[in-house]
Amino acid sequence: MRKVAIITSGGDASGINAVLEGFLTNEEIELWGFHGGFDGICETDPYRLTKKMVKEHINTGNALLRTSRSQRTFSKEGRSEIISKLKEKDFEMLVVCGGEGSGKGASLLSKEGMNTLLVPMTIDNNIYGTDYTVGYHTACNYIADAVRRLRQTGMNLPDRIFMVETFGGNSGQLALGGAITGGADYVLLPEQPIDMEKLLFRAKECIEKQGQFIVLNCESNTLNGKWVRGKQGASFEIGEALEKVLNNRVRYSILGYTQRAGDAIGSDVVDAIKIGIAVAEEIVKGTTDVMIGLIDGKAVRVPLEDVFSKTKELIATNKYIAQKMKIID
Repeated sequence: MRKVAIITSGGDASGINAVLEGFLTNEEIELWGFHGGFDGICETDPYRLTKKMVKEHINTGNALLRTSRSQRTFSKEGRSEIISKLKEKDFEMLVVCGGEGSGKGASLLSKEGMNTLLVPMTIDNNIYGTDYTVGYHTACNYIADAVRRLRQTGMNLPDRIFMVETFGGNSGQLALGGAITGGADYVLLPEQPIDMEKLLFRAKECIEKQGQFIVLNCESNTLNGKWVRGKQGASFEIGEALEKVLNNRVRYSILGYTQRAGDAIGSDVVDAIKIGIAVAEEIVKGTTDVMIGLIDGKAVRVPLEDVFSKTKELIATNKYIAQKMKIID
């Protein structure tokens, strides 16, 4: 029996409980969780994760592992404390669920003697080497639901312009996925400079043909190119520029933190279980210093150094679909 510790690190994401379900299909693993991410390893006691506990919460947005952000892995003293605490409790493996920064922390621990693996967990789906990150499908579905509701109110009150601001940081994966799923009219992405002429043309075209225009904007998109991580409201400046030319008020919806949680939808549950099963298999093999992701639905191993040093491009299939739908140019 292998004694394994697991934490979540960074922002929360629906579907993490399903990852645990995947882990516990493997009877060679004894799984223990710490609340509070890397800091929690040093400041709290672990607790045993059981099949019964996980089964009862497999799709709920109330995560069995509370997450946190931490700088502890980025100092020699912090890493030493984490490793000491884990080895003191006889853990032979640490599984970290999180994004790029969490992956870097996990890699640093691995290089100093603590076996670590990464589960890609972020609604932004911006992690290199995997098509899927835990929480992405549910967040896309939430954005799509917001777009569908706006479509209905736009039919009830015609000639409206709606701008929806999504999360995503410097990556447009989430905004693009939400726009496709919800059937938005246009989406503004960090990967593509804002072209006001094209945006105005699309707005005029949609208002004329369907009586409304719904545009999504990733949170980091600003006309002046400046954005502070965590700051919301980038859409207002773009909307004001639209209003001046079209003489039509823009209605704003900043989805913010409502995108993070919620009960996981089926596709997130299935993909998260796949990853959990694959990680458990790698633990038994003794694999370390890699992330387990999914490419075309199949588990892949990605060196942790690639996770935090390489940039993920927009998913090619989504770009193709969006171009056909005239959501992007």
